Amino acid sequence: MKRMIAIGTLLAVTIILGSAGSPAASTAQEPTIHRAWLPAVLANASLTDPARPGGRLIVGQGQEPETLYIYGGSMLSAAHVQNSLYDGPIDTVSYVHHPVILDKLPRIEDGDGRARVDYVTVEPGHRYVDPETQEVVTATETVADLPQLTVKHRLVPGLRWEDGTPLTAADSAFSARLACDPDSWTSKFLCERTAHYVARDERTVEWQGLPGFTDPTYYTNFYTPLPRHQRGSDGMTMSEMEAGSIAEDEVFHRRPLSYGPFKIGEWADGDFIRLERNENYWRASEGLPSVDEVIHHFISDSNSLLAALKAGEVDVATRDGIDISQFDALEAAKDVGELTPHYVAGTVWEHLDFNLDPVDDRPAFGACQAVRRAIALGTDRQTMVDVILMGQSSVMHTFVPEEHWAYPPTHMLATYPFAPELAMALLDDAGFIDTDDDGVREAQEDITCTIVTNLEGDTIDHMIPAGTRLELTVNTTQGNVMREETTLFFQANMIEIGVRTRLEYLPAYHFFADGPDGPLFGRRYDLGEFAWLTGVQPRVDLHFCTEIPSEENSWSGQNQTGWCDPEYERVSRRAVATLERGDALPLYHRAQQIFTEQVPVLPLFQRVMVTATRPDLINFRPDPTVNSETWNIEEWRLGP
Repeated sequence: MKRMIAIGTLLAVTIILGSAGSPAASTAQEPTIHRAWLPAVLANASLTDPARPGGRLIVGQGQEPETLYIYGGSMLSAAHVQNSLYDGPIDTVSYVHHPVILDKLPRIEDGDGRARVDYVTVEPGHRYVDPETQEVVTATETVADLPQLTVKHRLVPGLRWEDGTPLTAADSAFSARLACDPDSWTSKFLCERTAHYVARDERTVEWQGLPGFTDPTYYTNFYTPLPRHQRGSDGMTMSEMEAGSIAEDEVFHRRPLSYGPFKIGEWADGDFIRLERNENYWRASEGLPSVDEVIHHFISDSNSLLAALKAGEVDVATRDGIDISQFDALEAAKDVGELTPHYVAGTVWEHLDFNLDPVDDRPAFGACQAVRRAIALGTDRQTMVDVILMGQSSVMHTFVPEEHWAYPPTHMLATYPFAPELAMALLDDAGFIDTDDDGVREAQEDITCTIVTNLEGDTIDHMIPAGTRLELTVNTTQGNVMREETTLFFQANMIEIGVRTRLEYLPAYHFFADGPDGPLFGRRYDLGEFAWLTGVQPRVDLHFCTEIPSEENSWSGQNQTGWCDPEYERVSRRAVATLERGDALPLYHRAQQIFTEQVPVLPLFQRVMVTATRPDLINFRPDPTVNSETWNIEEWRLGP
């Protein structure tokens, strides 16, 4: 399952911690628990079974899930809990996919037939995927030699639902049917490009793509199993119900059956979800999970959550509950041994975009490559990281971070260290000079900057008249402290090199509105700061020429910079259509080389994901590309 994560806010509450005990002498007393919010049966219970490791962990998270049904919504708060119910099925850790309940991720290069490419012919009237655009089309004539992917996924043995019912490949095929149903809250991208997804035997499912669909992550096309046999509130089994009815049923929202390390014990609205050890967990023979019970308590106020963690009342504070603004308090608590903070440079990265081809009559400063490079060299991004993010992230040089598998060799990238003297020299050479000593450069004569507009290589000239002052407006979202601080730093940097900037903060709904009215995607801006997500596959498609929003494509594209480089698009399209990573890697490298040389976008930094734990929590491993820090919760335990 490929989930999207959304973050919202809910009510503030308080939380208390349960700690795992150790085998006690016969004279020792039971630990005392002072937790008014816990049910009496829990508050009076022993925290551990002396016969084996165990205990209770309490997770403080910023929100309460709306639903735990995997196709009923998508929230980070739900993922925190769902990782205990649905083990994997594939974990994405440090930009690499890892099988969990599958015996392997089938790859073509393995040569074992579990993943293969056949070349087929499509007759008129049948669907296929255009190899160039990867869009689904219907053949109007015979199309030959189209690649078709077929992949077989095999479940590990011994998988069972919490009630002891065997988990089979048919549960995954059933899940695929629900995911692809119009009434399910899911992307239909993969569904529309799938020829079939069927159970071949008790442990094997087969996915086959439409002819022409060259999915670079074909080996992850596996759907999280769902319990076909679980009965809803009206007594019907899941397999007997329609997708819309399942999505509305309280049973599947609040008490879905688990095959993971824990199962739902209790859900107290607005307060907590209590999870119990799943005795039918497929890794139980390994002594997993390491604790008996997990309680997810909902605390929307970040200061209250931090106070609870410091007081020993929660074991873990999740990323949706605390943030980098609490850095000083976190470090002070760390120094006195109250907690351990964790800072991870995440997949959300801020960037500053140039408008190379405005649709209105503003001066097209962004069309001038020398101006773009000068602004990049004149921006002190490292100080932004050190001051705004407390040094817990790093400057981005391209659209993937340095730890990404597709990051190019250093010599291939055009990088822009903070060098205001060089920035000023570039502007001088480009004809922008401050002749009247007012601190702002002007065009000394008419300056013409040329950009490419389409894949055929056609160009247009943008002329900046003599005397035009080098003044630009920076747009970003209002109410975002980090972006306000970033743009203020940027404004100060630009003053130093003779560029005047005006900061304009807009409501997000207006800033990101579709063109032609929205300033960003309507291409009516000078500079815009916002964020993109990076992931396992580099998002080269964001800057395709065909993605430039315009009247011709109903303002639907995402490349609002107006930058078009035919070679970039050629190598990028080849990269995303190349199934073996080793063959795709040099193509991704070349694409990033072009991107950084042309610098239509100035990458700034990765945002920081902040979590914190009690000092003796073992095996807590937050990671930028997992869907939640609870991804390996079955391994968490309290030390020593």
